Amino acid sequence: MTARKSASNDRRVDDRHEGEGLFMLFDGILVEVVDISIGGLKFRRPPGLLSHGYRFTFELRSAYEDPNPLAKGVAVVRALGADWVAVEFVRPTFSLMKVVGRHIGRLLIGRSHLFRH
Repeated sequence: MTARKSASNDRRVDDRHEGEGLFMLFDGILVEVVDISIGGLKFRRPPGLLSHGYRFTFELRSAYEDPNPLAKGVAVVRALGADWVAVEFVRPTFSLMKVVGRHIGRLLIGRSHLFRH
């Protein structure tokens, strides 16, 4: 039997969901979202220097919503991989949580029961 990591050591306390159809725009760079939760997201690492603790503003866009709603936020880099970056939302706005909630709702039940479309 292997030892299980305690919940207090796992930063990923929120359920992760596929990010297909979501894109994040920051510093003039558009990147594909790999996965998302209500607390943050992971995106494909773009060329250039990103470091742990880097804080930036962004806009989250959805290919499923036309026109794209205004979903701006602030994120901080929490983990880096060779081809991905994981960020945590900093005081997320209601509009950002609406886009995240709609996306997760579409994945789980076909559409979000929390927000009107």
